Amino acid sequence: MLTRDRLTEHQWIPIRNTPHHVVIAVSAAGGSPLDDLLEHRAGLQGIVDAMHSTHPLVREIAASHHIMHAQDHVRTWYYTLPDPDRTPTTLQSKAIESFQHALSVLAEHGVRDDQLHYSEFVLSLATRVARAAREGDLMGLGGQLVSTNERAFIQQIEVIVRTRGL
Repeated sequence: MLTRDRLTEHQWIPIRNTPHHVVIAVSAAGGSPLDDLLEHRAGLQGIVDAMHSTHPLVREIAASHHIMHAQDHVRTWYYTLPDPDRTPTTLQSKAIESFQHALSVLAEHGVRDDQLHYSEFVLSLATRVARAAREGDLMGLGGQLVSTNERAFIQQIEVIVRTRGL
């Protein structure tokens, strides 16, 4: 299994940052500010829970210093965007691009199992965030557990995973 110490900083960054991009991308798919708060909280908890992973690389993502560096990196990227480009589409495109880059690094330096564990982690994280808040509800009644836009984004991740044969 691939470990952090076998990767350069340049190779590690997309692996470390992708989960954070995915959390933001799913959350940006729609909902109220309260939904965003609940989804971000669920996403961060999902990343922290990775400390219990059986895969060393996924476990390393959950280290507090890596979480802080990833959040700083993603925040810096976001605030360098011009205001008109701060859209859900841009956030989702960046998350997809980052995910593909991370999988390419894993394919080049690891084994299929590394890609599989990482893909499952990212996909389960996206699903966890999507299910953290009902979209379109009124005072907790009605709405959808996973919105159409969230489902569409998660399906994009699934297509990438299937295309790679994982």
